[in-house]
Amino acid sequence: MKLPSNVVIAAASGVFLVIAGGALILASVLCTNADAAATQPAAVAVAAKPESSKDPAAGQDTSGFVPDESAPALSAGPDGTPEPYWLLKQREARERLLRSSGETGSVGIQATGGGSATRTLPAGGSASGSPAAAVPGTRTVAAGGQTPLAGIWGGTAAELSAYLLASNPRPRFSVPALTLAQYYVRYAGQVGLRADVLWAQMLHETGFGAYGGDVTAAQNNYAGIGATGGGTAGITFATAEDGVKAHVAHLAAYVFTDDRAPWTNPAVDPRYDAVSPRGVARVLADLDGRWAVPGNGYGATIERHVAALNP
Repeated sequence: MKLPSNVVIAAASGVFLVIAGGALILASVLCTNADAAATQPAAVAVAAKPESSKDPAAGQDTSGFVPDESAPALSAGPDGTPEPYWLLKQREARERLLRSSGETGSVGIQATGGGSATRTLPAGGSASGSPAAAVPGTRTVAAGGQTPLAGIWGGTAAELSAYLLASNPRPRFSVPALTLAQYYVRYAGQVGLRADVLWAQMLHETGFGAYGGDVTAAQNNYAGIGATGGGTAGITFATAEDGVKAHVAHLAAYVFTDDRAPWTNPAVDPRYDAVSPRGVARVLADLDGRWAVPGNGYGATIERHVAALNP
């Protein structure tokens, strides 16, 4: 049989690829005996698969998600590829911890915000100087609420998101779980706090994003800031990013005596100055009776999630 000039057939292992006029048709022949060879091949058209709007890592539909337009542009990483701003700031915080190890008050860092303004921050000021576990890339977990709060976590935002989604595939956050996790890794890294600890605290406070208590999902309040019980809903933040920054700033007030970034202030966390005295928390158990009242076992409960995040 003579085929039209615009038809090409390629055959391999009983599978025929027929290209006709730019269209791809997949035809297969299943032969179980000699007589079956005469069977007409069944043709199946292969349609182009549309790109999914679902974020596979976050497990949520991101078709309507609009990134924060105020976020800084990506800078070039060590290998020449674009580097996220949060990773750049995490590296700065990591270098800061290295330089200030064993020293007090002699090292500073230029902290750069979303715009061009910079501010030199003083070094030191943690509740107990330089905790042994406050090292870059830490995944150390203690017991009895003794896991340190300061340090740079060695994991990824994808790990945080996956742990949450394994228990609750449909959290009620205003952004995808992976986006929320990226905010935590970014801002925790900027101030030298562990993102896994902050994320674990968020899971505890929000019920893995299911809520159901005094605070609602629409408030973007991930740590119960201002929620004192008895129906008091606490503070509402305009965006998820604002809520994460407030959470990180609030914990920073408990851990450090100095302002760790241009955004660790009462403008971002309305309860920032309510933390008094500053720098009283070194490990998770130090939050018992402070972040939560009476708070018996509060830090140890959060620590169980931290341990699961660092197998």
